Amino acid sequence: MRATKQQPQSSEDESFIGRKWTFYLALIIVVVVVVGGVIAVVINRSKTDEPTAQPQPGTTISPQQDRSDWGLPYIDELGFRVEVPPNPNGVALDQDRSGQPDRGAADYAALPPAGVMWQKVQNFPMPFSTSDGPSKVDGALATGFAQTPQGAALAGIQLINRAQSSYAGGAAVLERGSVADSSELEAERITNLAAAKQSVADGRTGPVGAPLIRQEAYRLKYWSPDYAVIEYAGNNVSGNGWTTAPLEVVWQDGDWKLKLTNQPNSDKLGSTPTLAGWTRWPGK
Repeated sequence: MRATKQQPQSSEDESFIGRKWTFYLALIIVVVVVVGGVIAVVINRSKTDEPTAQPQPGTTISPQQDRSDWGLPYIDELGFRVEVPPNPNGVALDQDRSGQPDRGAADYAALPPAGVMWQKVQNFPMPFSTSDGPSKVDGALATGFAQTPQGAALAGIQLINRAQSSYAGGAAVLERGSVADSSELEAERITNLAAAKQSVADGRTGPVGAPLIRQEAYRLKYWSPDYAVIEYAGNNVSGNGWTTAPLEVVWQDGDWKLKLTNQPNSDKLGSTPTLAGWTRWPGK
């Protein structure tokens, strides 16, 4: 149903988000449902210094007048405007790399992407930008993220949520959007990919797992052109502060991909009482 505001969650939904989803978030998992259960591939966290610069506000894309085939937009529970594209996997925006944040700025890594539009992708709101990607939606996968801190942040949230949003998304991320850091995990990735493809062939639809929702802000824990650790801050279901969790991405074959690892994850889930020093997603 398309309306001006999403319907409030039921108590059952809140219970799920407050308990099971928090457990999933603590693990930061890419879930693929297989026969007999769920196999989780854990994404590791690295510890580096946090950027201290105060992020500057970003820009959002102006409503287009030629979207007769798009659904009606709505305002989500955090106050973000979300567009409903004709393609349920989203529509890439025209890219203008000249709009990227100034690489010479002292707070470059903390600056948000430009021209951000939130789109409903398989019922999960996801950010698209005109400056840092994605530049293409290929089936259930978004590709063409810029080799920038902003591109890494966009890729991380897009990939993890696409992996959770549908069986086709899970298969696409396992096949083309992730990299295993060991031979054992690579074998597991291949096994899970086959199971995900079979689920698609069997006509299974709907979300695979809980989304990494709703991420109001992010910060770069570590950044280099070939590897980044992004920490995301999601609105706490209790209303007191934000739950935080990191993702790792690596630059391979001309795009960002999720790093899959079985390293210990006990320090993954965190919290913050304030978003000072974080980069707030544009869109409100």
